[in-house]
Amino acid sequence: MLAEEMSGSIERAAANYGLTVPRLELLFVLGLEGECKQVELATFLDCSPRQVTALVDGLVASGHVVRTMPPDDRRVRLVNLTDESRRIVEEVVSARVALAEWLFDGLDDDELQAFGAVSEKLVSRMGGRSLSRLAEQ
Repeated sequence: MLAEEMSGSIERAAANYGLTVPRLELLFVLGLEGECKQVELATFLDCSPRQVTALVDGLVASGHVVRTMPPDDRRVRLVNLTDESRRIVEEVVSARVALAEWLFDGLDDDELQAFGAVSEKLVSRMGGRSLSRLAEQ
């Protein structure tokens, strides 16, 4: 039930900005990592380079990201947030932080640690991505 509620919350956030969840996830990655190669985005998002190309194409067309090529290697495509997308990421992250503060209000440190440990195990067991992996790479 919690997963369904959280998924719905992310879908609503994406829809509020005229985005799909995968496009919003790509913006989050760029918000955390900064400018990335498209191949790096594929790794972070655990999808194919072709899927990233389609996501980036759509986000370029909507003005959410810019794609550049470094002059020394024209085969590489770098992707970065626009100012508007930085604002979107900041707003969504702030809203998620506020939601987490509300959800976890009144839980002590031991309860929070236990919840975090169990959540990571469940995500890992299900084979899903974890945002903590972004910082490790």
